[in-house]
Amino acid sequence: MIDPRLPLAELHLHLYGTIRAEDYLERLGTREIDWRFYESTFERAYGVRPPLREILEKHRAGDPDAAREFRQLFIFGDADAGNFARFQAKFNLMINGSEMMHAASGKHVDPVVPIAAEIDFFITRMLADQRRQGVAYAEQRMMFGPPFTVEMTRRLSLAILERYAQATREGFTARLAFSLSRRDPWRDFDLVREFALGPHGASVTGIDFCYIEEGFPPKDKREFFAAVHEFNDRHPQRALAILYHVGESFTDKSLESAVRWVHEAAEFGAHRLGHAIALGIDPEVYGEHERSESAAERLDQIGYDLVHAEGLRARGVRVDANVLLRERDDLQARGADEKVTHRYDAARLADVRARQEFAMARVRATLAVVGSAPHRTCASAGLRIRCTIRYTDSSRQACRSWWRATIRVSSTLPYATSLHGSPARPTSSRAP
Repeated sequence: MIDPRLPLAELHLHLYGTIRAEDYLERLGTREIDWRFYESTFERAYGVRPPLREILEKHRAGDPDAAREFRQLFIFGDADAGNFARFQAKFNLMINGSEMMHAASGKHVDPVVPIAAEIDFFITRMLADQRRQGVAYAEQRMMFGPPFTVEMTRRLSLAILERYAQATREGFTARLAFSLSRRDPWRDFDLVREFALGPHGASVTGIDFCYIEEGFPPKDKREFFAAVHEFNDRHPQRALAILYHVGESFTDKSLESAVRWVHEAAEFGAHRLGHAIALGIDPEVYGEHERSESAAERLDQIGYDLVHAEGLRARGVRVDANVLLRERDDLQARGADEKVTHRYDAARLADVRARQEFAMARVRATLAVVGSAPHRTCASAGLRIRCTIRYTDSSRQACRSWWRATIRVSSTLPYATSLHGSPARPTSSRAP
C-alpha cells in the first residue's frame, strides 16, 4: 500500500490542459475572438453548435449563471465520452481563445509578448494549485506548433524554464517536457538539446509526442528515438525521457495493430507510454463488431505475428504461419491504402486479450512505464469515468480509477500518474 504521507508527483500534465475554467474565462475578458474554428470542430464532433457566444454575452452582462455554463462547456467530462475527436473539439475552445492562435496572424508586431504574458498568467495559477494540493513534483508538457518560428519557440520556452526554475524551491519541483510534432520532430529537437545543455537544463526532463496518433506509426520514429538515446549516452546528467502517446486513439486500425503499436513504441525506445489504453481495455467492452485498416497496416501486423509467433502462441494466440504467408502474398498484390475489414467475434476478442498479455509482458521487459490521466483516458476511449482498465497479465484483476485531484493506481504494469515519490531522468538510454 502507498503511504499517503509521502509527497505527490504529477507526471502526465499538459500545460494548457491544467487550466481552470474560471481562470480561462477571466483571461478572455472582453476580447473579441473569432470562434469559428472551435465552433466548426465542435459541431462536427457533437452534431450541435456550442452555445459559447451566448454564454460569453451573459457573462459580460453580469449573469451569475454564465460561469457555471462556461465551465460545463469548457471541461471534458463523463458526458463527453466517445472518442478522441470529441476530446479535441473541447480542447479547441482553449486553442481558439488563446493568444497562440494568432502567432502567425500579424495581429501583433511582436506576438511573443502577449503569448508570454498569457502563459505566465496560467503558470502562476497552475503552480499555486499544485502547491495547494500537496504536489511536490510536477512535470508539464508544452507544444509550440508550426506557426511558431524557431526564435519564437526559443524565447517562449526560455521564459517558461526560467519561471519553473524560480518555482523550484521549498519542497516543490517544476519540470518541463517539450511536445514535438509527430510529422517532423527534428527542427525542435535541436532546440530541446540546446535547452537541456543550457543553464536551465535541469528543468528539462524529456520529449513528448501527443495529439493525433493515427497516421504516425511508431516505426517511423525509430531513427529519432535512436538520436535521443545517443544524446542521452553522451550527456547522462541531462538525459531526456521519450514520452510517447500511443494506443490512445486507434480508429484507423485493427485491435491487434493498436496493441502492436504500443509494444513497438516501447521496443523502439520510448521510456513512458501515454495512455496505452489499447493494452488495458478488456476487448469484451467492444463486443462483436467490424473495423478496417489499410493493407499496409495489415502487412505490418502479419510481419509482427510471424516474428513473435512463438511468444504469441505461448499466450494462447492462434498463429497459423501458412495462413499468414498466403494472406501476405495476396495483400502485397493490392494497393497499400486498400481497406482490409476485420470481423470480431468472441473467439477473436479472446485472442486480442491474449495479445494484450503478451505485449504487456514485453513492454514491462523494456522498463517502459505507462503514464496517464485516468479521466481523460477513459473518456477519450468512449468509457465512463468509473472505468475498468486491465493493466495486469496474470490475475486479470481490474484496476478501477476515480478521477480526483490526485489518483493512486496499483498495477502490475509500471504505471505513472500522480504517484507518490520523486521521478528521475533516464539514467541511461533505456532506463525510464
